[in-house]
Amino acid sequence: FFFKQKTAYEIVDCDWSSDVCSSDLPSETAQGYYDLAYGYVLRKDYAFAEDAFQTFIRKYPSDARVADAQFWLGESLFQRQRYDAAAEAFLAVSTKHDQHPKAAESLLRLGQSLAALNQKEMACATFAEVGRKYPKASSGVKQGVDREQKRVRC
Repeated sequence: FFFKQKTAYEIVDCDWSSDVCSSDLPSETAQGYYDLAYGYVLRKDYAFAEDAFQTFIRKYPSDARVADAQFWLGESLFQRQRYDAAAEAFLAVSTKHDQHPKAAESLLRLGQSLAALNQKEMACATFAEVGRKYPKASSGVKQGVDREQKRVRC
């Protein structure tokens, strides 16, 4: 089947049944690389998303979207069960970008990554930190913390 992907600069036709679309090459801009990487997340193509977000972070380390890229890198790693690397990505968001809108969710995802690594004590401490550090976190994040604390038996 064919899927039309609109980027900031072009509309391309891609056959997503193949591994890589030749038109997936991003424009040589931060926006182009970010759009490509996020497009992979939307298609649940987490291996390509991981590579694309790593490239974005390396090429544009001072871009305003770095915290978002770091979060989606962590999410891509988590979905591929690469929990150790996911934990590092989520930790980077929650420490280097602690005022970012995704910081509280990153801390939750860090806790989930630690739980998946059988680091129960650290996971529980991380879940508790979400409420302390982000008392105004969204209800979705707060519910996620409550659910995970019960699941992990904190």
